[in-house]
Amino acid sequence: MENNILKKTEYKYLILLLITFFTTSTTLFANSFEKSKIRQAELRLYFSSKIERVTYFSIPMKNGITKYVYDIHGAILPKGKGISHHTFRTVESFKIAQNSPSKLRVIIQSKEKALDKHEFKGKMLIIPLIAGRYVVGFKDSSKKISREKRNSSSLKQYKVVIDAGHGGKDIGASCCSDKIEKKVTLSVALKLKKKLEAKGYKVYMTRDGDSFVKLPKRTEFANKKEADIFVSIHANAAPNKKQRNSFKGIEVYYLSPAKTKRAKDAAEKENAVMFEGKDFYTKNEYLSLISREKIVESHKLGLDVISKMLKNLRSHFGSIENGGVKPANFWVLVGAQMPAILVETGYITHPIEGKNLMNNYYKELLAKGIAEGIERYLKNK
Repeated sequence: MENNILKKTEYKYLILLLITFFTTSTTLFANSFEKSKIRQAELRLYFSSKIERVTYFSIPMKNGITKYVYDIHGAILPKGKGISHHTFRTVESFKIAQNSPSKLRVIIQSKEKALDKHEFKGKMLIIPLIAGRYVVGFKDSSKKISREKRNSSSLKQYKVVIDAGHGGKDIGASCCSDKIEKKVTLSVALKLKKKLEAKGYKVYMTRDGDSFVKLPKRTEFANKKEADIFVSIHANAAPNKKQRNSFKGIEVYYLSPAKTKRAKDAAEKENAVMFEGKDFYTKNEYLSLISREKIVESHKLGLDVISKMLKNLRSHFGSIENGGVKPANFWVLVGAQMPAILVETGYITHPIEGKNLMNNYYKELLAKGIAEGIERYLKNK
């Protein structure tokens, strides 16, 4: 009897020992998830040892959302680790969990339609968060393509529509007989076109000469071209002669209800040709057509553009006033189906800025800054 009890005790001890051994060995020898980062529109997952196998599938869900599932075989999730803290503009949620003792599962719920171009190498797994985007986190010599070339080839697919403000019978703002907005905007727009084309973009212009184009036709043109970016070039003006010295600065606007008097005044000036002879109610009816879908992206584009413009101009022309990135109801931006901004290149009525806007090199730097801002936005999109 005592021998049977002893055997049972030894058996239980042996089972417990085996469970402990296998649990410990699994923890010791499994590939542990260490950390995650979002860089250049990619989710990058780092592990303690080399990744051997990753499998993938996707599940369409409601409201245009797709669930993307990535299984990392032979990996485990240590206690306290996760990726739910991450945020990205096209992603609804990030999740990571232990799907089985030997399989770690990553789930991304996204508005994007195809995120299957993941890649793993060594201890890192990279998942692009933008559909059709190349993985740029690896330099793979076997493919004979560098990171720079990958970025360049992907940028060539982008289309930009440049809108030179005013034109023809609509001269825009003017000052001192020789400073006319429609001429300034066309000059900057043509320089911008060359710089963007040199970077590999497909560029279209709403006007390339002194012609009048109705405001709604400008974004309609951009929509027909299926543009990725719409940028309208303008020059600002002080409300009267007494204030011409105090009104200065480069400003960028995106479509949204104006929050400041200065933004409202700027929009009123640029919208004047559209609303000439129309009453208050008609104006409000037109502006009620504003689409809010692209507000966030347009704001981001504006921030990148003004940052690069100021950097280029200040390196050669000293102190340049930063007027900021602001919301306003500009009719020329209404109806755009892509991120769209209106750039006020300076005050044509200001004694220094007006003179600068007549300077060819100054306009070259303006165009260079806008081009670099667009490039920066699209690289981080």
